[in-house]
Amino acid sequence: MNREEAQKYIETNIPITKHMGMEIKELSRESVRVGLPLEPNLNHHDSAFGGSIESLFFVTGWCLVQHLIEDFDPEPVIVGRRGRVSFTGAIRQDFEAQLHIPKEEEIEEFLSDLKTRDKARITAKAYIEIEGKTCAEFEGDFVVLAK
Repeated sequence: MNREEAQKYIETNIPITKHMGMEIKELSRESVRVGLPLEPNLNHHDSAFGGSIESLFFVTGWCLVQHLIEDFDPEPVIVGRRGRVSFTGAIRQDFEAQLHIPKEEEIEEFLSDLKTRDKARITAKAYIEIEGKTCAEFEGDFVVLAK
């Protein structure tokens, strides 16, 4: 699934992403970046709403997992199992989540487990950085189940 296909998928299957203005900016095995405009995601303090930030992080992790499993047939089911967000600063402008790509060994183990056991788990880590300062960090587990 390329960036454009993933964008269409999330807008169709997770309609709130379209209303939030979520945009997949980059999707590859080397880099995943997903952005949000501030305006539709404001809270009562004129900063980004925490729920929007958490949603952004989950979609960013989903993008990596979807990209990794795109060659499986039939397409497995992805489930967000657990997620933790740490907020370290207010976000007062458009922003994007950048994924820390897992080590190649982790990816290979994940894909091997999916092939041999019909299920696998991988941890995604991401962050939002504004003007060189980290404002939020995410760590979440995604489970993939063969159909």
